[in-house]
Amino acid sequence: MPSSRDIEYVNATHADREAARDALAKYYCPEEPLTFSHRDGPAITPDDMDNYLSFLDHNGVIVARLRSDHSTLVGISIGSPTDSALNVPIETRKFADIVAFLGLLYDRASLRALGSRPSYNVHALAVNPAYRGLGVGRRLMEEQIALAKQTSKRAFDSVTVDATGPFSARIMLQVGMKEIYRMRFEDYKDDQGNPIFQMAPGAEVITFEKML
Repeated sequence: MPSSRDIEYVNATHADREAARDALAKYYCPEEPLTFSHRDGPAITPDDMDNYLSFLDHNGVIVARLRSDHSTLVGISIGSPTDSALNVPIETRKFADIVAFLGLLYDRASLRALGSRPSYNVHALAVNPAYRGLGVGRRLMEEQIALAKQTSKRAFDSVTVDATGPFSARIMLQVGMKEIYRMRFEDYKDDQGNPIFQMAPGAEVITFEKML
């Protein structure tokens, strides 16, 4: 059985690009509603994936890996200041929809937040299902919070996360984050009134914030 002692946490580099891509494809995208429930289908688009991987060049990716095999990632987290969240051209309607949705959440949450803007935002958090229950997700969030405190000489004073499922929402509460906004997926529609995300009625995304 795996143990927490078998896992170490490190800042990933460009050399970890393919391992990070594999972890996102296996552990993150299949459970991320913004990806799997989109009207254009469940596959992540190349521009979306490339944007996640771009944070490897900006010291924003922290991975959990096996001490015995550094090529095996069991968890991954990605963060950056909110004003540097988009690093690649938008080439697909799906990625454009996701970026617009997150932008709307950011604007609405900002009106309710107590902290200043911009904040440091955690864009992705994922753990291999075989390693859940070992505190990996919580530790990855704690590492991102620590990274936020070091980044840009504290150009911001809060960390924010848009939790799109119960797994991530539970972790945010564990690390002391507070809810500042929530929105139902079904309420986000295109100009013709059609829903962009095909989620069960009442499913929500919750924005959390933690002051640094």
